[in-house]
Amino acid sequence: MIRHWSIPVAALALATGSLAIATPAMATTASPAAHSRFVPGGVLFKPATALGTHAARAGGKIEYSSNWSGYAVTGGTYTSVSATWVQNAGTCSSSDTDTDMSPWVGIDGYSSSTVEQTGTSVDCSGSTKTYYAWYEMYPANFVTINKTVKAGDTFYGAVTRSGTSYTLTLKDETQGWTNTVTKTASGDANSSAEAIMEMAADELTQWSGTDPFTSFTVNGVAAGSAGTTHQMEIESGSTLCDTTSSLSSGENFTTTWDNLC
Repeated sequence: MIRHWSIPVAALALATGSLAIATPAMATTASPAAHSRFVPGGVLFKPATALGTHAARAGGKIEYSSNWSGYAVTGGTYTSVSATWVQNAGTCSSSDTDTDMSPWVGIDGYSSSTVEQTGTSVDCSGSTKTYYAWYEMYPANFVTINKTVKAGDTFYGAVTRSGTSYTLTLKDETQGWTNTVTKTASGDANSSAEAIMEMAADELTQWSGTDPFTSFTVNGVAAGSAGTTHQMEIESGSTLCDTTSSLSSGENFTTTWDNLC
């Protein structure tokens, strides 16, 4: 799998003009010791070749990625995105390599080099399992949120923009905590909005059943009415890692684990 790597904030300032970081007390920079193998968030990576048999089954409408599944919306300028999801339990085995599942919402990254995202993750390093929450304004480093995340928790995530100011909100509706951070970045494209299940490690962590995304809205309306929708699934070589359902009511879908790949 192709991974993205963060670059120093100073380099980001040169690339985008400015980046003012406002870090709340409940958030801390990601610990390399804890997460050096897992890098949630960041831009879309497309594989060199598409999974032909599945493309034919889908009528050529599904796009393939080595790290994103879910939906992106393009064709406009975007000021807000929000969705609700469940952080499903990861299934970790001592025989597995490093695996990850990271559901999130965000602006940019589909065809741009910067993103504004917030979400949750479960990482497996062998049989060791870690749940956590995070936000990211890539290419700056992702930041972990110092709050408890448990399997089965329901999350609401939102990113809103006013000019060059971005507010990233993540709420654990099961446990009752909310994290909100505001950052300023100039030069970002604001050309896409997403609700994504990401593979941010060597393989996609197995989870039970399906992971539902609901109330996926963009610019205040159902995502299916906010622009061109791009339905995506993760594939590795000839292996389909997961399946993304069609949009229901323009704002609801599920991702289903298929294969460790």
